[in-house]
Amino acid sequence: MSLGTALALSMLAGFAYWSRRFLGDWFLERPIILGPLTGLIMGDFAMGLLVGGTLELIFMGAADIGGSVPPNYTIGSVLGTAFAILSGQGIETALAIAIPAALLGSFFELIAKTVSTVFVSFAEKYADSGNDKGIAWMLHLGNIAHFLADAIPTFFALMLGADIVKVLVNEIPVWLKNGLSATGNALPALGFALLLNSLAPGKLMPFFFAGFLIAAYAKFGVLGTALLGLLVALLINYMKKENNEEIPYEDNEVAASTAGESLLTKKDIKTIYFRSFALQSAFSFDRMQAIGFTWILMPFLKKIYKNNFEGYKAALKRHLLFFNTHPWLCGPILALTANMEAKKASGEEIDEQTIQGVKSGLMGPLAAMGDSMFHGTLRPLVGGICASLALQKNPIAPLIFFVVVNAVHVYVSWATLDSTYRLGESAITRLAGNGYKRIMDIACITGLMSVGALTATWLNISTPLAYTVGKSIVSIQSMVDGIMPGLLPLLTMLIVYYFVRKGSKTTNLMLGIIGVAFALGAVGVIG
Repeated sequence: MSLGTALALSMLAGFAYWSRRFLGDWFLERPIILGPLTGLIMGDFAMGLLVGGTLELIFMGAADIGGSVPPNYTIGSVLGTAFAILSGQGIETALAIAIPAALLGSFFELIAKTVSTVFVSFAEKYADSGNDKGIAWMLHLGNIAHFLADAIPTFFALMLGADIVKVLVNEIPVWLKNGLSATGNALPALGFALLLNSLAPGKLMPFFFAGFLIAAYAKFGVLGTALLGLLVALLINYMKKENNEEIPYEDNEVAASTAGESLLTKKDIKTIYFRSFALQSAFSFDRMQAIGFTWILMPFLKKIYKNNFEGYKAALKRHLLFFNTHPWLCGPILALTANMEAKKASGEEIDEQTIQGVKSGLMGPLAAMGDSMFHGTLRPLVGGICASLALQKNPIAPLIFFVVVNAVHVYVSWATLDSTYRLGESAITRLAGNGYKRIMDIACITGLMSVGALTATWLNISTPLAYTVGKSIVSIQSMVDGIMPGLLPLLTMLIVYYFVRKGSKTTNLMLGIIGVAFALGAVGVIG
């Protein structure tokens, strides 16, 4: 293969993954798209269609959801298609290369998400001084790391050849695989702990444990637990109004105000919409979409806090805490957050707990709905249809996939943001008296139960250790599950939360988690 072709294909792989981070989740990295594009570059579009359609069916269930690292079908698609064309042996060669390459490629993606934790930590330091340009640079550097995570291994694999790729896959030490995997599984604990701390739960802390237990025992998942939390919060709020009592909360009194128009304008909403495609920028294991969320709101925050630099710095810092939801359904959270920030900037007594409560309370349910409707239904359905067309060498198969899926993408992203903006305007102007206090209580309870569900659902920490009694093998994990399902994730989360409450620096905690998790994973204690 020529150097120019290898560079072009590696740029294609890197761009496909980079576009997911900065341009929106357009599914450009799917095999049904990359296979034909690779074939087009190499002069065999028909083979690209066949390989792309075949791999799309194979990787139908693979989706990058939350902090998961599935097989890297981006690298697998490009390499599989390229080597199938080079060898002239068709689909068999494509499968022999694509699947092991995808498994190997997942480790480079894991490295990119780990490296991005460093950039997010630096972004937090820039937030301390209100340096939004520094935060923007960290976002772009994180995206470059993701670009290189796919481009570099693709380039070297293409230059070295298929046989070398197989050898590399087989020669990765088991201890290194286990250590990296354990690190990726443990790092979200830091993000959850920071989010929990921002909610300042106090007397409402039992709702966190309630959310965890419901998700761990009843398997409600984040969506079910969050909806239950919302119902519980509404019931408590109703009882409070009936009895004319206040819900206990760490002395946080919030008074609603109906004076003046919202500072959030239609122009701001359009700006937020176009920037919202960068939500997944510099995606990291500990904060996930936090830096992208902050970057989206930065122009608006700078506008409303133009005469309050300390308020601007505080806003940047609070939005750099953990955040993760479905990228197509982030609009409602962005609109509500922007509206609350505008009210706060105008002098209304809205505290950070209210803002974080709304974000954490909505991100789980919206993520669950988005993953179910789009990753679990729309994309596989359209992908399956287009894969069958590609296997018939229909040249418009990838175009159909791209247009149909992203027509829904663009419409849903705008409609949910705009409708929440319009609804929020009318709803907030009708609030009176203790309205914001009620929102704060409801949001905090829902948020706490959601964080509990996140811990039970997304924090994947277990132990493979076992011992022999006679002829029987006893699993330590089974014994732990017998005590309480999800006990190890809960203990991990509480330990990290303890250090967060003690004021430990985020960077030190992150490095500590990486070191401990990698060591325990490498020796086989967790995995």
